[in-house]
Amino acid sequence: MPRLRSRRRYLQLLGSASLGVAGCLGRDSGSPSPTTETTAEAATTEEPTTTYGPTSGPDERVTATPPGNPALSPSGSWPQYRFDAGNTGYNPEVSVPADAEEYWRLNAGGSPVLDGDRLYNLHGRGRDERALVRRDPATMAERAATPLVGYGVNSPPVVAGDRVVVATFIEAFCLAADRDEVLWRGPEMDGIHAPPAVGDGVAVVSGGGYDGVPTQLRAFELADGSERWRYDLESDAKGAPAVADGAVFVVTGDAVHAVDLATGERRFRVETRTSEWTTPVATPEAAYLSTRDDELLALAPSDGTERWRSPGSGAPVVADDVLHVAVDGETATLSRDDGREAAARFVGVPHARAREAIIVSDEQGRVAVYDTEEERQLWSHQTPEVQVADVISRGVSAAVPVDGAVYVVAADGFHGLGPARN
Repeated sequence: MPRLRSRRRYLQLLGSASLGVAGCLGRDSGSPSPTTETTAEAATTEEPTTTYGPTSGPDERVTATPPGNPALSPSGSWPQYRFDAGNTGYNPEVSVPADAEEYWRLNAGGSPVLDGDRLYNLHGRGRDERALVRRDPATMAERAATPLVGYGVNSPPVVAGDRVVVATFIEAFCLAADRDEVLWRGPEMDGIHAPPAVGDGVAVVSGGGYDGVPTQLRAFELADGSERWRYDLESDAKGAPAVADGAVFVVTGDAVHAVDLATGERRFRVETRTSEWTTPVATPEAAYLSTRDDELLALAPSDGTERWRSPGSGAPVVADDVLHVAVDGETATLSRDDGREAAARFVGVPHARAREAIIVSDEQGRVAVYDTEEERQLWSHQTPEVQVADVISRGVSAAVPVDGAVYVVAADGFHGLGPARN
C-alpha cells in the first residue's frame, strides 16, 4: 500500500487536495438540480459520537455526522479559497485561540468558507450528488443543501454577499447564500480544476484543459451570469486564478498570464518553468508564483518584470511586509521587498495566517500554530492516519482560521478546534 513521502509530492498533494476533486467525464441531464433542506431540529435528534470504520472497503474515515458537540463560538469571515481574490491566505482581522483543543471531528465535507454566522462547503461522501451545503459554523449542522452534479466539484466555494459561486468540472454555479436556490449556471467549459476567484462583481473561472477542449479564462457578471469576456490561454492551467490590481493572474505549464479584469485584454505573458497546477498569489504590489525548480518568483503586476526569486514551493501566504513559503518541508519567512529570509523557520508548510499567527502542517498530519512575532509555537493538533480501500493516507488539506475557531480538513475528516476549556 503506497505511502508517499517525497516533500515535492507532499506539496503537490496538499495543493490538489485543497482545490478539491475534479474529474468524471459525464454531465447530468441538464435540468435544474433538485434541492433538499435539513432543519436544525431534525439534525439534533441523536447525540453525535465520533466513530471510525471500517465501513465497506475498508474506510477508516470519521463516520459521525453533524451537529458537533460542544458548539464552537466562531466569528469573522473567510469568504473564498485562501481568504481573498488574490489568494493571499492572510486575514488581519481575526485571531486564532492562544491555546486550542478539538471540540468535534465529523464527516462534514471539504474546505469551508465563512461569512459571519454562515458557513458553506461541498460534501459528496454518502450523497448521490455532490452538494453545496449551508451550515451553522458552531456545529456544522446543515441548514440547507443544494445537490449539484454527480461528477467533480472543485472545493471550496466562494461566498460574495448574498451569493455563493461553485465551479464544477464543466461549469460554474451561482447560488443564493441564504436559501436553497440556483440563480444561474453555465455555460459549459470542460476542464475546470480549481475554484473560481470573485472580485469587483465578477466571477473568474479557469477552464484549464481537458481532452482537446480549448483552455480559457472566462469572466462572468456575478449579478446574472452574463459573460464579460473570454481569454484563450493556449496551454493547460489547472490552478486557481488570482485577482488583484485590476487584473487576473493565471499560470500555465510554461507561462504566467495577466489579463485586464475589466476588458479581458492581455496585460502581459511571461514565460517561465512552471506547472499547470500552480496557483499564483497576487497583491497590488506583486504577483508570486512557484516554479518547477522550487523557486518563488516575485513579478511586477503591471508588466511582469521579475523583482526577485528565492527558494520556495507552493503558494505563499502573503502578509503586510513578509510572506511565508514552504522550503524543504519548513515554512520560511521572506521579506516582500527583496525575498531574503527575515525570521526563523517553522516546521511544516503554510496554510493560512490570522493576525500574527501562522498555521502550518507537516507530512504526518500535525497542525501547528506559531506566533510570528515571538517566533514560538502556540499549540499543535495531531490528525490520524487512515486507510481507505488499499491506500493509507494522512495529512491536512486545509486549515481555515476565524475568531474563536480553526477548521481543519484532514485525511480522516473535518475537525473543529476551539479555545482550550481547561
